[in-house]
Amino acid sequence: IFNDNRYHQAEIPGVNGITNARSVARLYASLIDDLDNGKQKRLLNEEIMKKATTSNTPDNEIDRIRGYSNSFAMGFQTSDDDLKTFGSGTFGHEGAGGSIVFAAPDKSLAFAYTVNQYGVKKNRQEISPRTQAIIKHIARLIDDNHIR
Repeated sequence: IFNDNRYHQAEIPGVNGITNARSVARLYASLIDDLDNGKQKRLLNEEIMKKATTSNTPDNEIDRIRGYSNSFAMGFQTSDDDLKTFGSGTFGHEGAGGSIVFAAPDKSLAFAYTVNQYGVKKNRQEISPRTQAIIKHIARLIDDNHIR
């Protein structure tokens, strides 16, 4: 059902965010800085972003759906093992089947990876080994000063 065009066209809030990586990465970039040499101003100021990215999840609470600790703020995931390497202020959201978007303000980085087919597995490691490999590669590039 998730790969059916009728599902994509339904626009179900909170469930089927159908987009492309460039658009969602640009959205996240606009949350942490001005874009296009200042022509597009940052969407939310620092005070609002601090509130929006501060976890509302009790420490070590287990997500009953996913079966592991999964910290959320106001719509953003704030604690993710793969993203910790980018700094404590990193926020984002995992998508179904291996898609992910995140912003790392300390690194001036916004990144998104989207998949074109939805796949469901039992746990996160099974869902997105490719996504995890991409994130680790980006972290290595930053650590080696290939991305600034």
